[in-house]
Amino acid sequence: MRTAVVCALLCAATLPGPSAAAYAPQAPPAAGYTPQAPPAAGYVAQAPPVTAYVPHALPGAGYAPAPPAVSVTVAVTDGRDDAEAGKRLDYRITVHNLGPTAVHRARIEQEMPATTTSATAPGATVEGRGVGRQKVIWRSDLPAHDIQVFTATAVLGYRADRTGSAAPGTLRAAATVCVYVDESFAPTACSGDLDDLPETHADAGAGDAWGWWAAAAAAAALLGPGVVRAVRRRRGAAAR
Repeated sequence: MRTAVVCALLCAATLPGPSAAAYAPQAPPAAGYTPQAPPAAGYVAQAPPVTAYVPHALPGAGYAPAPPAVSVTVAVTDGRDDAEAGKRLDYRITVHNLGPTAVHRARIEQEMPATTTSATAPGATVEGRGVGRQKVIWRSDLPAHDIQVFTATAVLGYRADRTGSAAPGTLRAAATVCVYVDESFAPTACSGDLDDLPETHADAGAGDAWGWWAAAAAAAALLGPGVVRAVRRRRGAAAR
């Protein structure tokens, strides 16, 4: 037993010590150095993606493009430049849709002259009663690039008075026409017609006539006896 222990000590003394190289710490890698493993067999390097133009996708379902602008013109004329009480004015209204799309249920409104006593228009509704309140309204579809013609008639009455305080618009027979689209209160297009309207009164002719007859009767009553006496004197002198 003692012999074995001595042998073990002698063997341990004769064994070489640990190598300094085995225990030397490894130096840290240089900054930025990243070792890369070699590519495996069959490895194909991929090129970086190329930035390509991608068109915008079409709008999805339910997208409604903006409607095209409406382009409508209107013109009105009665074919004359003056008017007078009791006369009838025949208006011609021309509506032209210049746009490429149809206009549905357009509203065409005509304001009649302030002295209008009655108004008529085929296919239209006449609103208002009394002088200065006559309005004609049509409802019509306007196809693209289409021209439509409407007609209306107004019978004029007498102007209010001769003192210069007549209602606005009574010095001229003024008619205006406007086109409205999509129930809008702002007109898309308007036009007007003006006719000179001389000063007239319903009682002017009758008053002047009665005045003339009254003056004639008064003159006859005053001058009649003198005229008779003068005639008799002339006859007596001739007989002598």
